[in-house]
Amino acid sequence: MIRACCIPVIFGFLCVVASPARSGENIWHKIALDKVHVVSFISDPARPDTLYAATSRGLLKSADGGTEWVPLGANLLPEGVFPSSVAVNHLNSRELYVGYDGAGLYKSSDGGNTWQTVNEGLPNLNVRCILISPKDPNLIYIGIMGGAALSTNGGKNWHMSSGFKRTVNVNALAVDPKNPQYLFAATGGAGVFKSGNGGVSWVDVNEGLSSLSILALHIDPKNPDIVLAGSYHPATPTDFYVGEANGGVFRTLDGGRTWQETGLLTTTVFSFAATPAYPGTVYVGAWGGAYRSVDKGATWVDINNGLDNAFMHKLYVKPGEPPVILAGTTFGLLSYTDADLPKLLPVAGGGVSPLVRYGIIGVAAAVIAGACLLRRGRRRKTPDAARPVW
Repeated sequence: MIRACCIPVIFGFLCVVASPARSGENIWHKIALDKVHVVSFISDPARPDTLYAATSRGLLKSADGGTEWVPLGANLLPEGVFPSSVAVNHLNSRELYVGYDGAGLYKSSDGGNTWQTVNEGLPNLNVRCILISPKDPNLIYIGIMGGAALSTNGGKNWHMSSGFKRTVNVNALAVDPKNPQYLFAATGGAGVFKSGNGGVSWVDVNEGLSSLSILALHIDPKNPDIVLAGSYHPATPTDFYVGEANGGVFRTLDGGRTWQETGLLTTTVFSFAATPAYPGTVYVGAWGGAYRSVDKGATWVDINNGLDNAFMHKLYVKPGEPPVILAGTTFGLLSYTDADLPKLLPVAGGGVSPLVRYGIIGVAAAVIAGACLLRRGRRRKTPDAARPVW
C-alpha cells in the first residue's frame, strides 16, 4: 500500500518526464493574410510584436505579432508592383525603408505615415534587398541589379561597390555581427561575394559551391567564420534561374574560403532564420517546406507537420519559449510552435529548457508537499508541533 507521503514524490517524478502540452504545437497553421503572397517581413527590434511585411497587397504592418495587418503608405508608395524588402532602423524604429524591384527605395521617418524616394546615385531602381549596419544605422546597403550600393548618410545618396559585373543581381546581404567591415553578398548566377572593407569592394568566394544562384545567407552570431548559403535548385517550379547543377544549403567553416555541401540539398532555399536563445539552431524556408538544424547547418530535419503550402519565402523566429516560427508564403502567413526544440537543446545564457524547468518545479513541489504531510503527521502526534577580405 502506497503511503500518503509518497504521492507528491510520484507526482514530482511525473513532472520530470512530461512537460505540459499546449494545443497547436509542432504543427503549421495559418494566422493571417489568406491568399496573400508574403515576400518578406521584419520585426521592430524594440517591439518584437510589431511586424512589417512586403506583400502582394503592398507594405503592411502588424502591432500584435502577425494576427491583424493594416496597409502603410497608401497613395504614397508605388501601386501595381510588389515591394521586395523592408528594413527598420534598430535605434529609431520610426525610420523605415522599403525597396521595390523596379521602383527603387523609399524611406519614412515617421513610422510609415509619409514616404519619400531615396534613389540618388543608383544606376537602376531594381532593389532586391536592404541591410542596415548593426553599428551605424546611417550606413545602409542594398542589393540591386548590377551589384551592391551603399549609403553613409541614411539613404540621401548612394555609391556603387566594385567587384560585381553589371549583369549580376544581389539577392541577399549579410554582415558579420562582431566586425561589420566584413559582409557577404548572395548573387544570382555568380555565387557568393565577400567584402573586408565595409562593402566598398567585393571578391567572389565560391570554392566548393556546386550552385552559383544564391538566394539566402546566414552568419553564425557566435562564430562568424560559419556561414550558410541557400541556393536555387532547377527542379523548383519557378523561372528565377536556369542551368544550375545543384541546390540546397552550403556551409563554410573558414569565412568563405571553402564551401561544403550539407545534409539539405536538392531543394531551393529562400531564407534562413535563427534565435539567440538557442545558439547553433537554424531554420530554413524552402521549396518543399521548412527545415531545422541544431548543429549549425551540418544536418537538417523537416518540420512540415500540417503544411499545405510548399513555398516558404521568409522565416522569422519570435522571441520566447518555445520558439514560434512565422513563415511568409505564397498564400499567407503561417505559424509553427517548435515545442520539440527545448527538449533537444539548453537555453542560452545558462538557462534550462522548459522540460527540465517543469521537472525542477515538480520535484520542488514534491519536496514541499512531502514536508507538509510529514509535518502534518507530526501535528497529529504532537499538536503544537549567456581591410582585407580575410
